[in-house]
Amino acid sequence: NSNPKANKEKIMGMDVYGVKPYTKAGEYFRANVWSWHPLWDYVCDVCGIDDDTRRSGHYNNGHRIDKDAAKSMGLVLLSLLKSGLVQKYVDHSEKELAALPNEQCKHCKGTGQRNDEYVQGTCNVCHGTGTVRPFDTNYSFCVEDVEEFAEFAKQSGGFEIY
Repeated sequence: NSNPKANKEKIMGMDVYGVKPYTKAGEYFRANVWSWHPLWDYVCDVCGIDDDTRRSGHYNNGHRIDKDAAKSMGLVLLSLLKSGLVQKYVDHSEKELAALPNEQCKHCKGTGQRNDEYVQGTCNVCHGTGTVRPFDTNYSFCVEDVEEFAEFAKQSGGFEIY
């Protein structure tokens, strides 16, 4: 993903608001739907977040993280960034996703051609190849998002996910 922030404002996503921000960095964080889910899972994994909070954080229903937990998240993430472990995780994730084999296109059933109510001729999903990349390859995880979220969480005074 050469520009992880390119579609951040254009695609539906998660808006995360600081409850009592200490600085401007703690006021607001936004991630598109494709980057929020892996970011939140990573945060939950490395910060030992319980399953209920993990699940709630994947929905934009106003789930609140208190100021102590938010600050702790930020500090843990900053430590992992400094150690290089976030970059190692990114590299490993990208390698795993790249290694996934293509899948048969469900829209044309692998033929590369469609003849349905939407498309007549070359399949507009697989562009005639009959295969597509696995769905999981739509998600992105990058160091820059972790850096931004770490500073946000640390400075947020707690946050709510919408």
